Amino acid sequence: MIITVQCGSQTTNSGSWTAMTGLKLTLPQGVGETALVILNVPNPYPTGNDFPGGNFGIQVGSTVQSAFASFTYNEQVPPSTGRIPTTLTVAVPLSSSGMTAVTAVWSGVRDSTVHIDSPAVLSAVI
Repeated sequence: MIITVQCGSQTTNSGSWTAMTGLKLTLPQGVGETALVILNVPNPYPTGNDFPGGNFGIQVGSTVQSAFASFTYNEQVPPSTGRIPTTLTVAVPLSSSGMTAVTAVWSGVRDSTVHIDSPAVLSAVI
């Protein structure tokens, strides 16, 4: 089974994890089963003046998983914004006691604003 959700353009300038609008799904109950959760953000870019960058994570319930994806520019003040495709994959055990909420989260690095202006996708393969 494949579960997927997609979002459109959005930005964040949060320095801490914040939910990506529209990228939340619910995993079914399952004893001894694991879901492969994939966050694909094909064209993000950051703006800022201190080596701008972005972080992407996957939150299961209320806990952000330890694996996360991150990028920064090599220049302190980049002369233009390039795209930095980012994909994160996490294995999530299914709960034996009910459904599990999974949310894509993101944050800016060093006061950056992170932008997406093309569809991003959160998927689970069970």
